[in-house]
Amino acid sequence: MSEFTKIQWCDSTVNPVMGCSAPCELRPSPEKLHAESAKFFMEHFPGTQAAEIARALDEQMGDHNATEIFQLREHIVTETCEALAGTCLAPARLKQLTRGFKRMLDRHFICYAHQLHLMRGKSAAKPGSKGHPGYAPQFEQVTKFPGRTAKVARLRDLLGSRHEDKPWLNGLPRTIFVSDMADALSEAIDFEYLRRELIDVVTDAFGRRHIWLWLTKMPKRMAEFGEWLRMGGAQWPDNLVAMTSVTSQKTVIRAEQLKRVPARFKGLSVEPLWEQVTIAMNDVDWCIVGGQSGFGARPFDLAWARSLHAQCRASGTAFFVKQLGAKPVRGVVPLKLTDEHGGDWDEWPADLRIREMPSGFHSLGFDVIG
Repeated sequence: MSEFTKIQWCDSTVNPVMGCSAPCELRPSPEKLHAESAKFFMEHFPGTQAAEIARALDEQMGDHNATEIFQLREHIVTETCEALAGTCLAPARLKQLTRGFKRMLDRHFICYAHQLHLMRGKSAAKPGSKGHPGYAPQFEQVTKFPGRTAKVARLRDLLGSRHEDKPWLNGLPRTIFVSDMADALSEAIDFEYLRRELIDVVTDAFGRRHIWLWLTKMPKRMAEFGEWLRMGGAQWPDNLVAMTSVTSQKTVIRAEQLKRVPARFKGLSVEPLWEQVTIAMNDVDWCIVGGQSGFGARPFDLAWARSLHAQCRASGTAFFVKQLGAKPVRGVVPLKLTDEHGGDWDEWPADLRIREMPSGFHSLGFDVIG
């Protein structure tokens, strides 16, 4: 949990679950890493048969998941190079290839939560390592952390407070991002746990003072959870906002699946956006958009944000530009920014300096505990 966060559209974060098993375009599958590794070694061992490289990689990668492949990268490079060259490489050459291999891997680990787990979870390269106790052992090993949500619910109420650095939150209670480091709708998490850790907390005397923003890449399962609640005689709390992520036209289907969630408010996190998208914004209250940041970031065309803004205006959906990312462009012309994440809106074109919160958030009744 974090009482304070730099994330522009909320005050705090909480993760009743750490890790993720949801299919996701922001993190690579082992098969993807195997294929990209084969390309890497083909480039550095020209003339070597593809089948020989595949056999060498199969020997080293085996059944390892993506986290383990990243953590074992030095071993994989050393052993694969020796198998392909028939001898040990000079230390300087081996060091050069290891660095290049890591750069290749870094381009595919886009998910920030997965990146942190690579560093703070257990390390496959260091047998016996325990990892940080607040993280899942591996990102792929979805882990429950009961009690976290209840602890965050007891944070002081912010209703009526002024947010000097986030003035768009003025007039609202504390806004809490649920699952910035995980996907709580992962198949390993049972609905009974989600009811106890989320629904029961969001609706208790402390939880009712806040707005909870629950993000998932599995809105279909979120809708199933909503139906499970209904069948059990429970309702989806008005102050629990259902949200999902969209990064491309291919993933717009998540927005349609989200509409089946029985939540009063629904939102989209269209970040990182990789291409222009068309989304039916009916029954969508909020649309957050942003470009990709970090190593290997893809370009973010400002025209895509303007197109989304027009779609939101046509439907009355609140629009929020989070950041322009590391590579904002106008068509093919780069936009030069000082902020490496493109998060300083003083550097943006004036028409994109938009950070709206859904007006309906202000209509919710919030309890105050004296």
